[in-house]
Amino acid sequence: MEWFKALWPVVAILVGFGIRLEVGQALNRQRNRAIEKDVEREAEARKDNVTDLHSRISRHENSTGQTLREIQTDIKTLLQRQGN
Repeated sequence: MEWFKALWPVVAILVGFGIRLEVGQALNRQRNRAIEKDVEREAEARKDNVTDLHSRISRHENSTGQTLREIQTDIKTLLQRQGN
C-alpha cells in the first residue's frame, strides 16, 4: 500500500501522457483525412475547369471556323463578280 501512495503520481502522469498521445494521433488522422479531402476536391475542381476551358476553346474554334468560311465565301463571290 505504501508503494501505491508513493507511485500514484507517476502512474497518473503516465496515464495522462498516454491519453494525450492517443488524442494527438486521432487529431492527426482527422487532419490528414481533411487534407486528403481538400486535395481530392481541388483535383475535381481542376478537372471541371479543364473541361470548361476545353468547351470554351471548342466553341471559339467553331465560331472562328464559321467566320473564316463566311470570309472565304465572300472572297469567292467577289472574285466571281470580277471575273464576269
